[in-house]
Amino acid sequence: MRNIIRSALNEIYVKQNDIDIIKECTIAGVRIDDGIVLAKNRDRGYKARVEIIHELINDVEIVYWRDIDTDWSEGMNEYGISIVNSALSTAVDEKEGEKVLKKRNSKNDKTEKQVNSKDGEKIREALTKKDMKSVVKSLIEFTGSKSKWGLRGETFVTNGETLYSIELTSKHTPIISKMKPETKVIIRTNHGIHHKTAGYTSGEKKESSHKRLELAKKHLNDVKTDMDVINKMKKKYDKNPFMNPYRTKNMYNMQTTGQILLNPEKKLVFVRMDNEMGQLVGIKVKLPKGYKPKIKIEVESEKTYEKEKKLQESTKKIPTNKVGKDQNLVKSMNNYFVEILQKKDKKNNISNNTGIKIVNNELRILKKEILENL
Repeated sequence: MRNIIRSALNEIYVKQNDIDIIKECTIAGVRIDDGIVLAKNRDRGYKARVEIIHELINDVEIVYWRDIDTDWSEGMNEYGISIVNSALSTAVDEKEGEKVLKKRNSKNDKTEKQVNSKDGEKIREALTKKDMKSVVKSLIEFTGSKSKWGLRGETFVTNGETLYSIELTSKHTPIISKMKPETKVIIRTNHGIHHKTAGYTSGEKKESSHKRLELAKKHLNDVKTDMDVINKMKKKYDKNPFMNPYRTKNMYNMQTTGQILLNPEKKLVFVRMDNEMGQLVGIKVKLPKGYKPKIKIEVESEKTYEKEKKLQESTKKIPTNKVGKDQNLVKSMNNYFVEILQKKDKKNNISNNTGIKIVNNELRILKKEILENL
């Protein structure tokens, strides 16, 4: 009986305290001696399983990392043209993580087929183009097979010499900006730059989006090499892990799962997965036999901070704005548990007060266990 109560409490308590999941990321375009390079910290509310694919599509060589649960993709083609993206369509994208976790928990894990970001196809299509103009046009106009829009969000496209920024949502027209020659660093996170009503517009998530942009821009201004870029994006600058460009465990369940660096001059795709929140499941080389690849792939394990300090800034407190939900949970579940208990134990007359005491006690124990496992 106790297991029944705890199982139901666990499901509902976790659901009530679940946090919105969005494709939150920090993307950077940085001018170094090699030209312009792109980098990205990819944040998710689930452990991301990623593969790297090296293939020819329409006779164009491309390399991209792909989330096997959502089909999300980003990468580079043989002409050095590179693409990264960060989300702005928050209301739609927050559902993605929930779908991934739901499908993974099902008996037959078919997440690869059932949870599709719709945008992976758009990026792969754009990477088959041979010049910047065609790539930008494709990103705006190509809607793919399951969407009504081009690639939504904040998108960077570069060939190492020129960088274009595209801002687009389902509610806003696309705005294309060209990186000025004197500009060293350009950053995007999850709020609109040109469209002020796009992305996060209030609350702590807006604050995080602005803070991540500011910190990344500040600390990337003095970089010299491509590895400086990705390493600087890995460091902790704020004591609150939710505010850092590279996010570790935090109260919003949004952590960096991995990093990608694209260097067009070197034709290099560099991937580093987070030890806890990312998993590189493999590299698939689909090139024809005898084909000499133009793009190089490098993979590195995450290693830039000390293990014992990794979760130092994590909180072990339930958010204060959610504590009030406990009593609502008890009230809403009380009649349900009383009914179950009465059915299971017909000899005893279990009152509502007894049910409340049981629920309160189990909830207190459950909360303690959840906090100890944070």
